[in-house]
Amino acid sequence: MKPVYKKSIVPLIAIIGILSAGFIALKLNSIINETTTIPKRPNLLLITLDNLRPDHLSIYGYQRDTSPAISGLAGFVFDNAFTVSTNSGPSHATMLTGLYPPQHGLIDNGQSINSRVPTLAVTLRDRGYDTAGFVGYYALSEESGLDKGFQTFELHPIASHDHDEKSLDDDLAGFVATKRWLGKWIGESKKSRNPFFIWMHVQNIHESYDPAPPYNSLFQEFPVFQKLKGKDFDLRCANDIAKAWRSGIFPDHLKDEVIALYDGEIRLVDDQLKKIFETLKNAEIYDDTLIVVLSDHGEILFEKYEHEFFKRGPGHSSRYTDSAIRIPLVIKPAGAPQSDHVLRPASLVSTIDLMPTILDMMNIEPVPWMSGKSLVPLMDASEPSDPDQKIFIHDYPYETEFLGVRTSDWKLVIKTDEGVENKLLIDIKNDPEENRNVWAENFQKGEELKSLLISWKKKNKSTNLTAARELSEKMRQALQDGGYIRK
Repeated sequence: MKPVYKKSIVPLIAIIGILSAGFIALKLNSIINETTTIPKRPNLLLITLDNLRPDHLSIYGYQRDTSPAISGLAGFVFDNAFTVSTNSGPSHATMLTGLYPPQHGLIDNGQSINSRVPTLAVTLRDRGYDTAGFVGYYALSEESGLDKGFQTFELHPIASHDHDEKSLDDDLAGFVATKRWLGKWIGESKKSRNPFFIWMHVQNIHESYDPAPPYNSLFQEFPVFQKLKGKDFDLRCANDIAKAWRSGIFPDHLKDEVIALYDGEIRLVDDQLKKIFETLKNAEIYDDTLIVVLSDHGEILFEKYEHEFFKRGPGHSSRYTDSAIRIPLVIKPAGAPQSDHVLRPASLVSTIDLMPTILDMMNIEPVPWMSGKSLVPLMDASEPSDPDQKIFIHDYPYETEFLGVRTSDWKLVIKTDEGVENKLLIDIKNDPEENRNVWAENFQKGEELKSLLISWKKKNKSTNLTAARELSEKMRQALQDGGYIRK
């Protein structure tokens, strides 16, 4: 049984000010079904799981039972979802605005969105929603501007590089705060309360991989290593792992232990999400709640890329390898009966499409200036996947610009550092491991994709790519602690 999404077509309006001419109107779609309709004003629970690879989730076929609660959502699972950016700030800003980083202005961690850019929270608050945001990373705090529209907004950071013994409570502050707010909302009179929008940003899975007991030994006994080749070494520390891996002294047998810790982080998060889903069910509001689970970016574990275009992992600095840009995207519609049936749209989709999709599914007219488009038509099982779909990607870390375009068969990444341009062309169809740069032997295809990227960049101009970042000391320290900027 497929859900119905009904809407009226609204006229496109002219957008003035900071919104560039490249902002496009959404093509409105409708899927008709005679038996199921969504609530007029469904609740929305948006869960962004930082640093999560889809191939480590049970619902994506992973052999370990890392995510039974997420699997239980059923609904729609997008097998080819990608992020616009591998930095948390720009990536989340795109999710919450429907705009590319050059358009919303947050092009690197430590910056903020343009003050005049509307967000999903503003849109829903203005329509009478109760809005609450709970984030686990300072780059998403008030300084980012992503608190706009949230009546309640709280930062509950996770220590990424502090590996002293800790209790499970240390990792659960964000979940506890979310459940506390939700419990208060549930306790209000049904007649007087508004529908809610909750954004949960979960930082736990982000490197370093350091889940509290019992999750640190859930999938494999956790060994403690203090020395490696005579040097101090902590398996829980992403910096230690990366240094050892890049210098060639990291033993192969330790990879399994690192991956087991990463998987333990995922199961810790999933167990907490289960409690939140059960709270919704016990309050009889689960069916009236649209639940969206996705990640801001993936993660390099121990993949090797022979072309050496990127900095070697672990981490997500190997920008625009599929391990870093492919993300999970799971959507449970509101109004749909509980079912084990899962539909798996195969088309390439992007985080740029998240906000228009959510608005579409909530019976809210689309916002004309968004660059993304609703994915609702892809949720119709009879709708074929789009073979010409293209995903655009953009990062600007450390004053180096990465532009990329990915199709079903090809990927081009252009890196520009101090005016020097380097190009990476991957033949995904014949080289799914992304080991060979085939620009030289496929020059015509490379130039075709480069022209496409140049046109995209002109259409989505930024006014602040050359603007100097002014970081507060607190933001600078948070980005250093997270490994995003060098000391």
